[in-house]
Amino acid sequence: MSAIRGFTLLACLAFPGLLLAGDKDGQVEAEMDATLLYLAERDALGSFDQPLTISRPAQVRYELGAVVDVRKPDPRGLEVLAITPDGAAARMGLKTGDRLVAINDRRLDGQAAPAPLLLDAVRKGHGAVRLLAARGKSRIQLTGQADTTAIPAYQLTVGDAASRHASGCGYVSYSAMPPASEGLFESFITRIDGRSTPARINLLRVPAGRHVLTVQELIPEHRLSASQNLQRRLMQRQSMARAYKTLVVDIKPDTDYRVATRLHKDRLDRGSIRANEYWEPVVWEQRAIRCR
Repeated sequence: MSAIRGFTLLACLAFPGLLLAGDKDGQVEAEMDATLLYLAERDALGSFDQPLTISRPAQVRYELGAVVDVRKPDPRGLEVLAITPDGAAARMGLKTGDRLVAINDRRLDGQAAPAPLLLDAVRKGHGAVRLLAARGKSRIQLTGQADTTAIPAYQLTVGDAASRHASGCGYVSYSAMPPASEGLFESFITRIDGRSTPARINLLRVPAGRHVLTVQELIPEHRLSASQNLQRRLMQRQSMARAYKTLVVDIKPDTDYRVATRLHKDRLDRGSIRANEYWEPVVWEQRAIRCR
């Protein structure tokens, strides 16, 4: 039912982690971490080397307290799937099974996409709601006020580039050939601190300090047997991005940290490969390099 959405009306876009009234026991930080994790997993934070700044003025969130089927237009109106107890819709008398035909004189039984109509109608009404609904063979009119929540203005910067020059910078890289005789093979750094790395750049500048690298192993197939490669492909197909691993690196200024894949030859049985335990990302070499 992912296409069925609750009738929660926002005057503007807002992160869920910012809808908190206070920071009791670090709740804001915990919610923000969860929100950034959600965005990072979907590659929504952009490139790690470009700061991302999001700012919004003060907003108002309008909630009717009803779950409405807005997957597609319906000439009978939009079906009400659930009602929040003590919410605005319940106070107005709306019931599960009713169909919304119009809201604030905006028709919902036509061919236009219903979700934008709902949002726009309540926003322009500043939370005042006039509903025309179908209940069985009857038409009913309901009026009331949507519940509101004030959202303060905010500005969020992810990956502030200014900090690079304040504390120096270094590099992480993955292009140099690691010594295969030591069980080390090439890797690919897919993300830094949850943000995607640019294509075809394998010497990546980062601010000095702690960073979390997401690493993909690139062990050549000829280093494994046919059955081992089969198990690896099955694991990667099933796990997808979860087949990658993270590596925490404390970057010192003017230093390049070369990343590789270490193959664990004692963990090449079927169970270990399917559990993704046959390798780990490592820093195999550090070298001095001027960063500017």
